[in-house]
Amino acid sequence: MGLLALLRRRKDGKPSTEPSLPKQLLRVHYRRVVSYYLQRLAASSSWIFYIVGLVVLLLLPYEKLHHRARTDENALLPGQANKYWSALDVHAVNEYRQQLKKVSSLSGANATVKADFLSEQFKELGLDGSVQDFVVYTHEKKVQGANAYGIFRAPRADGTEAIVISAPWTCGDGKLNADGVSYVLGLANFLPKFSHWAKDFVFLITNPSPIGTHAWLEAYHGQQSGPKDILQYDPLARHSGVIQEAINLEFCGDGQYTGLGVFVEGLNGQLPNADLVTTVVSTAKYESIPVGLHDTITPTYFADNWARYLFNLESILGYMTVQAPGLPMANHALYSRYHIEALTIRGMNGPETYKVGAPQIGRAIESALRSLNNLLERLHHAYWFYLMPSAFAYIPISVYIPPIILLSVTLIFQSLKLWWESGDTPTHPPPRPKILPKSGLVMRPKEIPSFPRRDRPLFLPLATLIMCHATGFLTFYLAPTLRVLTALGHLTSFNVAIGAFIASTVLYSFLIPMLQRLLQGSGAGTSESAPAWMMLKCLASAELAAALIALATLNPSLSVALALPTVPAFVLARPAKSYIRFFLSLAAVSIASPLGLLAAVAVWSGLDTAMSLASAAVDGWLIYRAWLLPFICLVYWPLNMVAHVIIGMEQ
Repeated sequence: MGLLALLRRRKDGKPSTEPSLPKQLLRVHYRRVVSYYLQRLAASSSWIFYIVGLVVLLLLPYEKLHHRARTDENALLPGQANKYWSALDVHAVNEYRQQLKKVSSLSGANATVKADFLSEQFKELGLDGSVQDFVVYTHEKKVQGANAYGIFRAPRADGTEAIVISAPWTCGDGKLNADGVSYVLGLANFLPKFSHWAKDFVFLITNPSPIGTHAWLEAYHGQQSGPKDILQYDPLARHSGVIQEAINLEFCGDGQYTGLGVFVEGLNGQLPNADLVTTVVSTAKYESIPVGLHDTITPTYFADNWARYLFNLESILGYMTVQAPGLPMANHALYSRYHIEALTIRGMNGPETYKVGAPQIGRAIESALRSLNNLLERLHHAYWFYLMPSAFAYIPISVYIPPIILLSVTLIFQSLKLWWESGDTPTHPPPRPKILPKSGLVMRPKEIPSFPRRDRPLFLPLATLIMCHATGFLTFYLAPTLRVLTALGHLTSFNVAIGAFIASTVLYSFLIPMLQRLLQGSGAGTSESAPAWMMLKCLASAELAAALIALATLNPSLSVALALPTVPAFVLARPAKSYIRFFLSLAAVSIASPLGLLAAVAVWSGLDTAMSLASAAVDGWLIYRAWLLPFICLVYWPLNMVAHVIIGMEQ
């Protein structure tokens, strides 16, 4: 017996004598049934996507999901070329270190004096040396800086391609980067001795950093500063070819290190091609140098699988912590704006007894440069989107992107659910239409209306969205001014935080609700119109989901950091009938707000860290055009305000 015959049987088991429905009408009926069950699923099970995404995220540290690092570009051949770095080159590095310490200790040695000294060193080595001066008008004072650079013209090429070897004069903690600058000078002395180089080498020393790197890159690519710009810099007197790769060196020690740390996170969370990272790590491994991600070396052995999982989890969290803000943490971060593959190699000092020095480090850098010298085109075989649990493994985008998107899919189903509920909400599956026996006409069941019974009001929800986004734009406009007042001492960071909290509370608790009443009353639902809060939450959920999913492809760490607290908060946000539900929803939305997230950072890492992050977000936009501040002010915070407004509607 066929399926249609079974469907036509009556409840008593006998075949139905009613005329069969046309196929077109059956399709309409089945579509209504499927739509009904989808609505039920969206209403009751949208949380499942968030829970599944969270569980899969917790599985990412599991080693079976990792891909071992390997070079996809066969021309690189890491570690296969002969290395000529010798004891004479090590001696030159040591001599440069002593000279740099003497120059740094001079009382009147400003950035220009130091840059002139480095430029003279480049010229003595036969390179095209020069100095670039720049000025940064910070909030407190005017800071003058200078970059020194020298260019080695490759004997076997026409100068159309170049590799940058850079080092900051000081490291992030303010210490002299004596070994890093010494390695740059040592390589400037070593590389011109050989004729097998097919690319130019640019040796760059920046002071201060990373603003010096930004000034140099802007000038190198033909940009000119204006008289009103925060950063004003001189044009470059020397140029080379298109920069394809860059390696930044930070060694703030005494010449002996326990290993090398690799930093790959660039501006706005962008990453270099994985082949560059793999090449540098492989060449260091061939020299028996311990390599780690950031400041942590991956142990060779673990006590058990649980210890391995916890180590990978800690490494991934550290990686996401650096990537999520999207702010430049080292010189290499700024090269991604110009599609240049770059990373930073940092010397690590730990309690381990095994030490490496200039002989091994010099050979590893030379070997990496020999591999990059083999390339006939840009790196393109490997991927640019990945997470790193260690320096030797990757989690590709095909593995980590599904759980990140699942976190935000919950909001999509919430939006669909609210859209369906704002119209007609069936309480049981739609009945089958019937054909009148005599006339042959189809009789529509009375439970299925021809038109929606309730209107969906859009004026008040759209007006509320516009008001919240206008407030976010005002915050974005005022943020630099508040940063200046804080830097000058007229305001403290605590006062700014308290003022922002009071202003936002007044805004979504009194001002916006008052404007709503003036525009269209309370927006309460009736038998003929859906509640305004329902449509407002429907639109805001869809917008937030789209923003977080799009962000997941650009900066997955930031997407996770925002989605974890804000998705449950948005699901809970609705007009509350009880005080418990009201305060629970208000607490969840407040924690997910930018001020709540900063408070969480202050509790976890200290108040100074939270205030530094807020200041760095403003400076990052003004100087480097980092996306963190505009995304928070123009997208995330306005939608969080919408959630606050929803909780207070119909009260």
